[in-house]
Amino acid sequence: MGTVFTFQIADDFDTSRIEQDCQTAFEILDSADKQFSLYKPESEISRIGRGELSWDEASQTQQDIREICAQWKVKTSGFFDSEPGSGKYDPSGLVKTWATKNAALYLEANGYRDFTINAGGDIYLGPEVTTSPLTRVGLSNFVSISSLEASTNLVLEMRGSSFFGIATSGSSERGNHIWPKAGSSTEDQFVQVTVVAPDLVTADIWATAIVSGGKAALALFEQKVKPELGVALVTSKDGSMSSTPGFARLLANLS
Repeated sequence: MGTVFTFQIADDFDTSRIEQDCQTAFEILDSADKQFSLYKPESEISRIGRGELSWDEASQTQQDIREICAQWKVKTSGFFDSEPGSGKYDPSGLVKTWATKNAALYLEANGYRDFTINAGGDIYLGPEVTTSPLTRVGLSNFVSISSLEASTNLVLEMRGSSFFGIATSGSSERGNHIWPKAGSSTEDQFVQVTVVAPDLVTADIWATAIVSGGKAALALFEQKVKPELGVALVTSKDGSMSSTPGFARLLANLS
């Protein structure tokens, strides 16, 4: 998926068991990459793109992902769209966090509760994260994390909240890789968006949608998503930041 996944486990299990279970969780991620990567010519989705495999012949998982993407397109009024152009299909905006969630659910099914998975900056928190510093999530400055100028803008304290997913989308890491919504004004676009939600997939979809649709998508998010079900922080091109109601309650007290 062109990114790095980091597992942090605080559950009191034997080290060898943790290593084995994390390896299996990694294999879940690797399997998704091999099936959905547009950069691997042998992947199922690449074969579909070249016309070597029809949708009728595609795996059920591949068809399920396409359906989920279609559902999110409706939910976000088209601001999230895996098919923005004729004959172009790219579910990457869903697949990474969907696969991360599957890996996390494997760990949870095997008794893990106090853990996090960092999926290239998107964070999945286990159902009972209580160990510090796993309860805190730093939000990167809107420059690449590989830059010498990179820093943490804000730190969120997730202990006691009902949110278990934090996703950030923007152009600092991979350039302008998110298609802007047709007809949207470039003046209304954001360079970075972070969404915090009960579910990582939900957070990631909305973060991508708001980057794609700018101010109009942010207004839709505030209309459709109650503060207890999701909050957002946006960074404009001039570096100014603003948030939806409820976001400030997550800011950690660093004093």
